[in-house]
Amino acid sequence: MTRAARILGRRRYRPFFEELRYRLPMTVVEIRVFSHCQGSPAFPICPRCRLTIEREYMAFCSRCGQKLDWGRYLDAKIIDVELNDEHTP
Repeated sequence: MTRAARILGRRRYRPFFEELRYRLPMTVVEIRVFSHCQGSPAFPICPRCRLTIEREYMAFCSRCGQKLDWGRYLDAKIIDVELNDEHTP
């Protein structure tokens, strides 16, 4: 098989390989804390879509479908979210 044929073959199967990447676990390494809310709720952040995950220790992100690895969750970086002056009543 020529090099060009291999490249074209990869392009044809690229969507298939992109879908498989979601099945490889990505480690959750950040937590977003909303200190201005009562009880200071904290939510883990999906490493792929960068949105908050509703519950801890879910197998997959409910928004993008990324498989999650919680192995280093206790060492995750904490990001404190504060209200801007524009949002205060």
